[in-house]
Amino acid sequence: MDGAAAGEGMSMACPSVSTGKGFLAGALQHIDCQAQAIGQYGYGALADPASMVSLALTGLLTVFVAIYGLRLTYGHASAGRDLIGDIVRVAIVLTLATSWPAWRVIGYDVVIHGPQEITDVISHAARLPGSSGDLSSRLQRVDDAMAALNEKGAGRPGVANGDWFQLGFARVAFLMGTLGPLGLVRFAAGFLLAIAPLVAGTLLFGVTRSVFAGWAKGLASTFLAAVALSLVLSAELAMLEPWLREVIRLRIANEQTLNAPIEVLIMTLAFALIAFGMIVLAARIGFHAPTWIPALAVRAGDDRAAVPAGQGQPAASAPPVQQPDRTRDLAASVGNSIRRQERISQRAGHAPRIVSPAEAGVGASSGRAELALASDALGSSFRRTSLRVSSAGARRDIAG
Repeated sequence: MDGAAAGEGMSMACPSVSTGKGFLAGALQHIDCQAQAIGQYGYGALADPASMVSLALTGLLTVFVAIYGLRLTYGHASAGRDLIGDIVRVAIVLTLATSWPAWRVIGYDVVIHGPQEITDVISHAARLPGSSGDLSSRLQRVDDAMAALNEKGAGRPGVANGDWFQLGFARVAFLMGTLGPLGLVRFAAGFLLAIAPLVAGTLLFGVTRSVFAGWAKGLASTFLAAVALSLVLSAELAMLEPWLREVIRLRIANEQTLNAPIEVLIMTLAFALIAFGMIVLAARIGFHAPTWIPALAVRAGDDRAAVPAGQGQPAASAPPVQQPDRTRDLAASVGNSIRRQERISQRAGHAPRIVSPAEAGVGASSGRAELALASDALGSSFRRTSLRVSSAGARRDIAG
């Protein structure tokens, strides 16, 4: 396995966070470093051949191959598409769980570094600040400007630092709206990248495949959220930077800015809510998308389930199911009725009389013909066969 190689490319310690100037930039750099360390070193620890996860994955692969062999032994032959699907699933599992070079290209670099590249392209086209890779440093300059504005205040006459609450809370909202969403997305991405060897084995079986699909959707959600947050912060910089420059210029000139505390508080709170809302939107897009990751495996499982038990033919070669023929059912019903009448007649000792389906009143809605049997009941041969006429009736007939 190549899991031990995961820790070779990253051996530096994450920078510490200092107070005062440079706090926000240092905190953002520390969060990025910790997220990358979790994703890389965590993967290496779980993919190590001596780890419990590797042993469990080996057991899952053994069970998968054993079940496949038993299915072949009992005559459940797999079609070509099913066999290819099983091979692809095993290849995906082995790649995710054991090969760090492959996983770094298709997973780690895409989730960690991909959002920044996409954000730079979009920001450059939209002419947003931070498109040249200096987003962190420009956020730090905005934080420094807000700290300077807290010192100078709004210039309210007769009150020293009368707007400290609004200005201080505005800076709190700015820092929380920056560190909170970015930290949430980066740490979530690092965690999901680290547990790739753990969830890879869930792709093998249908009962656990939803876990793999949820993990893949989580990675997609963190990717989308990282792009969205970078764009939101760039838009926030585009609004706050010129506003802060103007307010600080007025305060240096000893002019009052009485509306500035409320304005900066509203802007920072609004963008903090927007940032968390974009995370919710990205999660909704990722987790409410169709389950396309294990679609090949699900398709193969459905085809295998369609093969009849005890047959080696695949489901694709089975003859189509024919609808029942109404004429054939009617003929069979008439034949059964004729044979039943013959048996009754043989027991009664005389020939049968068959009533046609038209006389019996065939029901068109039911689709089955009712054959009326005209056999005599037991003892009917001793009954009177002619009509009985009274003497009074005979005299009336003669007289008439």
